[in-house]
Amino acid sequence: MPSFNRRNFLCAGAGAAVVVAAPSIALAQEGPIRVGAVLPQQGPFALYGEGAALGAKAALQMVSGKAKGRPVELIVYDDPNPLGAQQSMRKMILQDKVCAVMGGMTSASGLALASVGAQEKIPTIITQATVRDITGKNCDRYVFRTNAFTSVYSSVLSKHLVPMGKKWYFLVGDYAYGQEVHQLMKAEVQAAGGSDVGMDATPVGTTDFSSYILKIRQAKPDVVILGIAGLDLAAFLKQYQEFGMRTPLAAVALGDEDLWALQAHPKMLMGKNWHFNDPANTPEEQALNTFVMKASGHPATVSSALGWMSMRLMLAGIEGSKSLAPLDIVRGIEAARPSGVRGYYRVWDHQLIWQPLIGQLRDTISNKHDPLIVVSKPVSVAEVEAMYGSQQDSACKMTSS
Repeated sequence: MPSFNRRNFLCAGAGAAVVVAAPSIALAQEGPIRVGAVLPQQGPFALYGEGAALGAKAALQMVSGKAKGRPVELIVYDDPNPLGAQQSMRKMILQDKVCAVMGGMTSASGLALASVGAQEKIPTIITQATVRDITGKNCDRYVFRTNAFTSVYSSVLSKHLVPMGKKWYFLVGDYAYGQEVHQLMKAEVQAAGGSDVGMDATPVGTTDFSSYILKIRQAKPDVVILGIAGLDLAAFLKQYQEFGMRTPLAAVALGDEDLWALQAHPKMLMGKNWHFNDPANTPEEQALNTFVMKASGHPATVSSALGWMSMRLMLAGIEGSKSLAPLDIVRGIEAARPSGVRGYYRVWDHQLIWQPLIGQLRDTISNKHDPLIVVSKPVSVAEVEAMYGSQQDSACKMTSS
């Protein structure tokens, strides 16, 4: 599909043509402002996509479905795989004439969508992908990222794991996120004077983990670090319990959808971006949880929160922009500070600065939708900022346009 020159792109309402003329031409004031979401609607990550869509809808409700006095229309397309995600994003840009796009639930899809956002020069918010390159060496003026990158979770989680022992075994997915988990957590344990006593990388869709569990048993680690998710994680934990394993587990970042699917609940610590009953939640975050409870019958998930934050910041950026031209929306998102959203996008790399949490599975779980407690404590803004690293040490070299 041919590239579309986003430098002259002005998003339009229903039935309006795309403007590819001088910037002095006035924007159409009729019809809705369209924003896009590329989220998985099938496969192992479909529940993540469903949660993020609910969060985005909750964000729209909080502004009465409007921005700049005009109704906002949310266009949602599927993210079946990285190539499919790119095709969905290009379709909504060219056909639906969206002003901005959010999505990217996995690292692979996040990188794919970010590349389209950079190429087409359309404001793009990557919601859940954790791979660092999105706001690192691949950073771009038109691309933002809401979730913390993996090294932030790794740093916070390792402080809880080192006292448990310094021999760590790794079971990770054979894809970008899993590889990054191994690299970063291995560096953490080695820095603490410990060692990597084994590593296995498994393909998506693995159902039989018995051979991996036997290798873990033979290695006798102090902790097993997991970099798998979804149905793979549920299958592994069920078999881990069936083998009678007692070695503590840790996941760098884990979604609520994964937790709720578990039939086995071993001793386990995990990183989380957000939790529905965190005492630090703002009234707006509590309202998000109420919205999701009414819509789905269960609490808001991390995916819901990431979709909600992304859409709140996107809408605030549109509302605060001088026009609906892409670069004006980018500037608006950079300055956005919507009520109740405790994070903000850092201007020089567009990473959302937000304190991640550490959760621990309860010893006894009576409600599958509330299986963990938050064990990390709030820290200062300066400490949170430091978690994400300095501009001097970053690989991000963002251009101004």
